[in-house]
Amino acid sequence: MIDKPPRLLPIATGIQSPKLKVAEVNQTEYLSIVGSCLHICQVSRPDCSYAIGVLSRRSATPGREHLECAKNLVNYMYNTRDLSIRYTRGVYGNDPQIFQRGSKVATRTSSEVMKIEERLVASVPKPAANSPDLYIDADYAGDTETRRSTSGLLIMMNGGPIVWSSRLQKLCAQSSAESEIYAVTDSLKEAISLRLLCEESGIREPGIPMRIWEDNNAAICLGHGLRGSKASKHLVVRLRFLNEHVHDKTVEFARIDTKDQRADLFTKALPGPAFLKFRNEMIYSS
Repeated sequence: MIDKPPRLLPIATGIQSPKLKVAEVNQTEYLSIVGSCLHICQVSRPDCSYAIGVLSRRSATPGREHLECAKNLVNYMYNTRDLSIRYTRGVYGNDPQIFQRGSKVATRTSSEVMKIEERLVASVPKPAANSPDLYIDADYAGDTETRRSTSGLLIMMNGGPIVWSSRLQKLCAQSSAESEIYAVTDSLKEAISLRLLCEESGIREPGIPMRIWEDNNAAICLGHGLRGSKASKHLVVRLRFLNEHVHDKTVEFARIDTKDQRADLFTKALPGPAFLKFRNEMIYSS
């Protein structure tokens, strides 16, 4: 791959990866490439999460096209091997503080209570020290074989990603709002665990809800229990689970424009400008 022209994207947009009945290439060779890339992706390369997820779905019967896509991913990762995750301290106010014995430690202020009208107005998160920002998104019916949606999760903290995932949903959603609800409820457990860890470590004030940045108004309204219909009866258990945590101030929603939704990188193969924009907001050249 060193002698080939460098690839600018981990996976090409609009690429088709049909499921085959019989493998066309050596399965061991294919799994070796995918497994190696998967390990690197889970450690330090969130920008390749969607690409490696697509390739993993064809592990049973890989074809020549799948092997070529895997080699292109290796090409991209090799030519961008200087990219890495960077966590900052001074820029976001996360400076060390020393308190003498007996001195009063100032408590962190809680987040303001947002009205639903304010939640539906698009905004972007303001970076703050030790404050995780959750980006959750879904690509409705993106898989051409099963018509299932892909869930994307990104948690940023102190200037860098600490949790990310790109997963094909287990159920077939019937609307974009439903696919977003599936993505949120599946990622909620990760948010709750991270919140407890931050509170027990003393870097986050207890009782402050974790803010979820979502770009779908219907999903926000359903999550806050402000909209319901017969069409949502089949996912009422998931909605009840989500409504309880919103009511208990475990999490809260805030709307973000799709052009600023970083989790969009984990749900589909984006074109070059959008991909580079989100990638450069997560990882940096050393």
